[in-house]
Amino acid sequence: MKDILKTNLALIITALLTGVIVSIVAQLFIISAKEIFYYLYSNPLGIKFLEYEINFLPLVACTTAATLIALLVKYNNIERWHGPADSIYAANQKEGALNVKTGMLSTLVSFLSISGGASVGIYGPLVHFGATLGVLLRRLAFMPRIPHDIIIGSGVAAAISAGFGSPIAGIIFAHEVVLRHFSLKAITSIALCSITASFTASQMNLVSPIFRFEEIKFNFTDALPGLIIIGPASALIALVFMYLLLNMPKISKQIIPKPHFSPFFPAFLCGIIGMFIPEVLGLGIKTITMVITEANLLSFLILILFAKLLLTSICIGFGLFGGVFSPSLFLGAIVGAIIFHVPFLGIDESVLSIFAVAGMAAVASSVIGAPISAVILVLELTGSYKYAIASIIPVCLSSLITLIFFGSSFFDKQLLARGINMSLGRENIIMSQVQIQHYASQDYLVFNKNAEIKFILDSFKQKQMTEGYFIGNENEFLGKIRLIDILDKKDKISFKYKEKKFIKLKEEHSLIDAIRILSDFVGENVPIISDKNILIGVVSEGDVLKLYNQFQKEIRSIEKS
Repeated sequence: MKDILKTNLALIITALLTGVIVSIVAQLFIISAKEIFYYLYSNPLGIKFLEYEINFLPLVACTTAATLIALLVKYNNIERWHGPADSIYAANQKEGALNVKTGMLSTLVSFLSISGGASVGIYGPLVHFGATLGVLLRRLAFMPRIPHDIIIGSGVAAAISAGFGSPIAGIIFAHEVVLRHFSLKAITSIALCSITASFTASQMNLVSPIFRFEEIKFNFTDALPGLIIIGPASALIALVFMYLLLNMPKISKQIIPKPHFSPFFPAFLCGIIGMFIPEVLGLGIKTITMVITEANLLSFLILILFAKLLLTSICIGFGLFGGVFSPSLFLGAIVGAIIFHVPFLGIDESVLSIFAVAGMAAVASSVIGAPISAVILVLELTGSYKYAIASIIPVCLSSLITLIFFGSSFFDKQLLARGINMSLGRENIIMSQVQIQHYASQDYLVFNKNAEIKFILDSFKQKQMTEGYFIGNENEFLGKIRLIDILDKKDKISFKYKEKKFIKLKEEHSLIDAIRILSDFVGENVPIISDKNILIGVVSEGDVLKLYNQFQKEIRSIEKS
C-alpha cells in the first residue's frame, strides 16, 4: 500500500512538473520562432530588377539556419533527428528508449529551421520534446517507479495542449497515436498534465489562438456534396505528401552522402522559391488564415499547394528538421478552398471556411493517423460544433482511403522503414526486440563426432536427457543426435554421423521469431547458433511458451494498472 501511494504521488508530481515546464517551453518556442520569422521577413532585403522587387532575405535566413544546423550535425555525430515516431516507439517498449540529448538537439534544430523560414511544422518537435522531458524527469531519483509510457504520453499531451490551446485533443492524441491503449492510471496522469499545461499557457498568455472564427450559418445538406468530395481529395494529397516525405531522405543520401552538407540544398531552394512564393515559407499560419477567410484565385491555390508539397518534403528529407502537422493543416486548407471552387457545387461563399477547416482536419488525420484527435482539435480551435460535425465526413473518408492505399500513418511508416512494425501490437513489438539468446540454457550435452555409442548412451542416462549435439575440432556446431537414433545401434562401437536437416535458432532471432520457427517443432530442445556457427545454448518449446506468457502477463498488467 505504501509503495502504491509513493508511486501515485510521484506520478502526480511528475505530471504537474511536466505540464508546467512543457507549457512554458512550448509557449516560448512558438512565440520566439514566429517573432523571429516575422521580423526577418517584414524587413525585406531586396533589389529591384526591371519591374520586379526580388527579396534575398529568405535565401540569407535559410542559409544561416542551415549553417548552424550543419555544425550541430557535424560536431554531435547526429545520424538523424528525432520526432514523434521515436516517442511512439519508446512508449510501446518495455522500457522507454528515448535519447535525451538527441531529443533536445532535435528541438533546437527545428527552432532554427522554423525561424529561418523553412517550410516545416512546429508541433511535431514540441510533441517529441514533451516526451523527452517526461523521460528526463522520470530518471530523477524519486521517480523511477513511474511507468515510462505514461510519462511519455503525459509529455505529448502537454505539448499539444499548450501549443494549440487544446487540452482535450492533447489527451486523446496521447492515447490514440502514442500509447494506443486506454487505462485509468494513464488517463488520470495524462489529463492532469494536459490541463496543467493548458492552465499555465492561459496564465502566460503569450500565444494567441491559431485561428479565429466567426459563427456562420449554413445548410448542411447543401454543403454535403462538397464535404464528401473533400474526403478523397484530402486522402490523395495526404498520400502524395507521405510518399514524398518517406522517399526524400533516400534521395538525400544518394545526392549528398555527408549529412552535414544536406541542409544547404533545401535552404537554397527555400530562398529561391521564397523570392516568388513567400506564402509557402515557415508555418504558413497567415496563409491558412487568408485561405479560410478570403476567396483566392484557383490558379494561385493550386500553385501554393504543389509548392508546399514539394518544399516541405525536401526540407524535412534533407535535414531542415521540423514537423509535418502544420504543413498538413496548410495542405488541407488549400484542398478545401480548391473544392470550394468546383462550379457545379454552387456553395455560398460563407461556407468557404467550413470547407477549408474540413480539409485541414482530413489531411492531418490521414498523415498523423489520428481521426478522433483531428475532429476534437477542430472543435477546440473553432469553438463550434458546426465545424467539428462538418469535418467528420471528410476525416472518415480520408482516413479510410489512406488505410486502404497506404496502410497506416506517416509515423508508422517511418518506424516500418526501420524494421519496427507497429501493427503487430504492443506485446509483439516488445517481444520482437527480445533476443532469444539471452534466455538460452547451458544445460545440454555435447559430443565429438567420433564419440563411441556407449559413451553417448551413458551420458544420456546420467543426465536424464534424450538429445545431444555434435561439435567439431574448432567447436563448430555440426548437428544434433537423439537417443532414438542410436537405440538400435547400441551393440556397435561408434556412430557414423550424417548431417540432417533440423530446426535451429540463430543468436539474432527474437522471441517472436522463435515462436514462429517452433510452431512446427517436435522434440526436446532447439539449439541456438552464433553467426560463427558456434553452439551458444539451447531452448525448449516450453521455455519459449513460458517466456511468451510472462511477457503477455507483464504487458497486460501495465495496461490495466
